[in-house]
Amino acid sequence: MPNPIGTRPNTLPSTPTATSNNVTVNAGDSMSKIAQRLGVSTQALIEANSTKYPSLASNPNALQVGWKLNVPGGASTPTTPQAPAPAAGWAPKTNDKVLFVAMNNSEAHRSTLESDALKGRGTNVTVVKDAVKDDTIGGQDLSTPEGAKAFALSLGLPGEQTAKIADVLQNAGADSRDELAQIAQQWAVAEKGGQAPSRLVLSGHHVGYGVYGENNGKLDWPTVGALAEAMPRGAKSVEDLLIAGCYSGGENMMEKYTAMFPAAKTIVAYDGSSPGASSGATAHQKAWEQATRGSSQSITHDLFKGMRKGENVTVWTKDRGYDNGKPRPALADLKSNHARLEAGFRSALDGSTSIPDTQSGPVRDFYNATQRLIQHPETTPAERKALEATRDQTIRLIFYGPVSNRFQEAYATKIDAGYRAVGMTPPNFKTMSRGDALRSIADFQAKLAANPGAGDAATRLGPILRDFGDLKPSLIPEIWI
Repeated sequence: MPNPIGTRPNTLPSTPTATSNNVTVNAGDSMSKIAQRLGVSTQALIEANSTKYPSLASNPNALQVGWKLNVPGGASTPTTPQAPAPAAGWAPKTNDKVLFVAMNNSEAHRSTLESDALKGRGTNVTVVKDAVKDDTIGGQDLSTPEGAKAFALSLGLPGEQTAKIADVLQNAGADSRDELAQIAQQWAVAEKGGQAPSRLVLSGHHVGYGVYGENNGKLDWPTVGALAEAMPRGAKSVEDLLIAGCYSGGENMMEKYTAMFPAAKTIVAYDGSSPGASSGATAHQKAWEQATRGSSQSITHDLFKGMRKGENVTVWTKDRGYDNGKPRPALADLKSNHARLEAGFRSALDGSTSIPDTQSGPVRDFYNATQRLIQHPETTPAERKALEATRDQTIRLIFYGPVSNRFQEAYATKIDAGYRAVGMTPPNFKTMSRGDALRSIADFQAKLAANPGAGDAATRLGPILRDFGDLKPSLIPEIWI
């Protein structure tokens, strides 16, 4: 069945289908890639097949899907493992094990404080956290096709499934592959007939597209959905899901989660901001852990009353559906409130006013109103898409301070070269207010327009500054927030 959350392009070349003395060319293959997998030189592979396919001698790119290439002497044909036959009649079984994914384990936001608190209660917790070296596990570099394939092979699953898992890893975002691989290791137990943890916690920042951490990658929902599709028994093992991240709990989000985890009985998330590891999250998770033991669906929104940010908790259960402790607001009322708050957002966006507090004030109120409209089930897909673009711009505006710091660090060399090329003193965006930054960008663009021959350094900087001024997600990743 197609991935209901999102799909990713299949760019990882599949392992050539092999017999004892040849390999069949599959989509995405090239002579060099096949040679690398066989452990021979490209020239040796060409010479072994130039009689059979003469065009290869003059043009290795003439390779065609379906050709059967002879394996040069001394090469080993690629193989894929065969998984042990799963137990007959396998089905996921309720257990109280927790798989805890700590995406935001920075010094300021230590997700492992939460998992440690669960362990302190005697809970069986397996913790997934950022690897010491980005995107590596077991010595394999998961950012390369070869490393992703080698890791997937280590799971001991059938060939087609191995290729799917490798493809998910290869197409995942930077510095999230190591966490995905650790989840895959746990789910592989179920794929081979065992039992994976039936409770899953995803802890970190959340804006709308996935769970991420500072100085770490993001588990975006299309990628999680793709891994769930590749490892269906692992995904079906999840009965109780907790998303410990802000704005993760609207009704439309619950539909995403149940599509990924079809056996889910309970889901807990947040339709506003969530507490941090040292500011209430452990109390929420203590209540969640106790209420989700066994196959119980007794967890309710009322369980979190009186806790810090307990009013933002949303609960979904298979038997009772969605509950955030409030009546569903009328869509028209939400739209009216959103329109009323927009002026405060626009004032900060153009640099006329500042944002002294990231957690309160008119821009934060506008952001909350935007999120609530996105989460409302009657919002149309077209409206939601536009609102998501507004949401992405607003959250980058709220955290303009850290965003401008990271921008300056990432583009310092280009900023210096570009400004000097048009005869301007390079600014330091770290120390500038948004208003001053926008004025500097406008001055640069005017100088560039007046001097189109300023050179490549200035020309290349133009669109970078434009996207920074517009707070474009394509330039400003969520992990800068």
